[in-house]
Amino acid sequence: MLPGASLARMIAQMGYDFVLVDCEHGDIADAAMHVSVGAIAAQGVSPIVRIPAPENWIVKRTLDTGAHGILCPMMSTAEEARKLVSYAKFPVPKSQRLTSEGRAIPGVRGVGSPFAPAVFGQGIGEYIETANRNTFIAVQIESEEGLKNCEEIAKVDGIGTSATSRPNDLASSMGYSPVEHPNIPEVQEAICRVLAAAKAAGKYAGMFCTSAEQVKARFEQGFDFMNLGADMIALGAWNGAELAKLKDLRP
Repeated sequence: MLPGASLARMIAQMGYDFVLVDCEHGDIADAAMHVSVGAIAAQGVSPIVRIPAPENWIVKRTLDTGAHGILCPMMSTAEEARKLVSYAKFPVPKSQRLTSEGRAIPGVRGVGSPFAPAVFGQGIGEYIETANRNTFIAVQIESEEGLKNCEEIAKVDGIGTSATSRPNDLASSMGYSPVEHPNIPEVQEAICRVLAAAKAAGKYAGMFCTSAEQVKARFEQGFDFMNLGADMIALGAWNGAELAKLKDLRP
């Protein structure tokens, strides 16, 4: 959530499979996104960027940094998901434009950035040739409309993951307090529905977790990957806990 090459590099060196660069709720602007993606990729770790919205120019700017994938919040319909996929894909020769369902892939991503090929250690031609199959596209189901359509969203070609990345918004959309979602049966049932939709479509399922115990529990439940915590959470938790131990030393 915080900008800076040093912070991104340090987190990438901890042993994570991927690091999420949060450009939805985080304090990370365009230039800082470029810096963070490069710092993470240089450590042999996948930089995944959570974009603020499913808009063409945002997807293009994000992937032009060399990000290995995008996580898009508030996905509501299959049509929105298809548009997102088209924004993330380069146009391909007509002979290759068929999905498993026999429909043309409407790739509209523009060609031109030298930054993404450099991050991958490729020439621009090689990058264009491989990017469509190597770019990971994940979506967050976190509204009542998205939940209603989660089965169809998960079936969209090019969507690699359906995720209830932060159940807070899903709970809020359903009329509950977002911070109480672990104790609300209807929200937990909704999470199970998203998980089942992803599995039925042969896709990965993801979840945001704030502790190792949550990660283990979600893996046992059937989720495939988890985003563990955040830099802001870690800084606040550690400082708060240590400062609390010094209360008796303060007037």
